[in-house]
Amino acid sequence: MKNQNKPVEGYAGLVKDRHTGAILNINSNEINEARKRKMRKLQKNKEELELKNQVDSLKEDMTQIKTMLMEILKDRDGSNYR
Repeated sequence: MKNQNKPVEGYAGLVKDRHTGAILNINSNEINEARKRKMRKLQKNKEELELKNQVDSLKEDMTQIKTMLMEILKDRDGSNYR
């Protein structure tokens, strides 16, 4: 079977698959670094989503607290008028 990969001129670590035409990175260090970058980005996105959810929850809590305080003040003011 003939080698299906042809080196890409001027780019060490890259080859072109003769059958599909796809450019492939065969440098394992670069591949591993790309995977690490992807994992860091996914982790950052997950953390940002968690923070957004926490902020949304705090906003809802503050709205509920504000509503309860308004009710307390309304009841208190109403009881002062006899």
